[in-house]
Amino acid sequence: MSVIIVDTETSGLLEADGNPLPNQPYIIEIYTLRISDDDVIEDEYYSLVKPPKPLPEVITRINGLTDNALKNAPSFAAIYRPLAEIFLGCHTFVAHNAPFDVGMLSNELRRIDKHCQFPWPPIVYCTVEQSMHLRGYRLKLQELHEIATGLPEIPNAHQAKADVMALFECYKWLRGQHVD
Repeated sequence: MSVIIVDTETSGLLEADGNPLPNQPYIIEIYTLRISDDDVIEDEYYSLVKPPKPLPEVITRINGLTDNALKNAPSFAAIYRPLAEIFLGCHTFVAHNAPFDVGMLSNELRRIDKHCQFPWPPIVYCTVEQSMHLRGYRLKLQELHEIATGLPEIPNAHQAKADVMALFECYKWLRGQHVD
C-alpha cells in the first residue's frame, strides 16, 4: 500500500456547493508523488491541463501559468488514465488543503463521468487540519514548511511540483510529531 501526495493549481477557487459544474474552476496543473509507508518515493505524475476557458489574470500572477503555456496541454479527460493508475492501491491521500484538492479532482472527474470509477484512497490527510495545533489557526504551506524545515521559503511556490515536494517534508515532519 502507498500514500499519494497531491497538489493542483487551478483556474480559481471552488464555488459554493450547488453552483453549476461549468461555473466551477478547472485544474490547470497537477503533480502527484506516490510514496511507500516508509517514505520512499515510488512514482510521480505531472501534467499541465488545458482548461476550456481563458485564465483570469490573477491566476497567472499567482502561479505564472498562462493561456499560451496551456494551449497544447492535454485535457483532463486525456490524463484520466495515468492519474487513476498512480492512485490505484494508495491508502492515503495527502494534500495541504485537502478539501480543496479533493473538490477540484471530484469536479473534474464529474465532468468526464469518472467520479465513481476513480480509485479514491480511503484516508484523507489534510496538513492544514493536522497542523492547527501549532499556531491555533490555518497555516499556509509556506508557514508550515518553515516550521517543519527551518527554511524561510519554498522555491517556486505555487507550482504543483514544488508545493508537493514541500508538502512531502511537512507530512513526514507532522507524522514524526505524532499528530495523527
